[in-house]
Amino acid sequence: QALASMNHPNIARVLDAGSTASGRPYFVMELVDGERITDYCDRKRLSLRRRLKLFVEVCEAIQHAHQKGVIHRDIKPSNVLVSELNGRPVPKIIDFGIAKATTEGIEGDATHTLAGQLIGTPAYMSPEQADGSVDIDTRSDIYSLGAMLCELLTGRPPFAHEDFKGKGADQIRTFLRDHETEGL
Repeated sequence: QALASMNHPNIARVLDAGSTASGRPYFVMELVDGERITDYCDRKRLSLRRRLKLFVEVCEAIQHAHQKGVIHRDIKPSNVLVSELNGRPVPKIIDFGIAKATTEGIEGDATHTLAGQLIGTPAYMSPEQADGSVDIDTRSDIYSLGAMLCELLTGRPPFAHEDFKGKGADQIRTFLRDHETEGL
């Protein structure tokens, strides 16, 4: 219900939702034919101003999701695709597969993940999200937006993807909690 309530030009539309015969929930979203926001910006050699303009559109879309009671929880360049419409770049947020509903009347057991689970992409994940807290709120998405902005402007996220290879959930949590970003 929360996903279906979103109606923003920079968020992929929910087309259908339901449950499989075995009871597993699913939703079907619009197909977005585009490329990662970072790849698009690099390929087009966009200026700082144009990169920030695209990023502002992404922020406005996330704000819309938050106002509708949806926390994305996996904001990263591969979940923000850019296509062109009439020669103008249009970013769209996709993959609300691990989103969390926070709207009163919608939140319930089905919207909670198990405490302690590591859900999301470590290079863009807030330390609080990595800790697996059930109290994740919009601030976690804002942290992820900042990590994505860092990559848009410098070419890499605050922590390199290699920092997390071969690490288990507890090691990732410790790394995110104890390390500061370097040289950015």
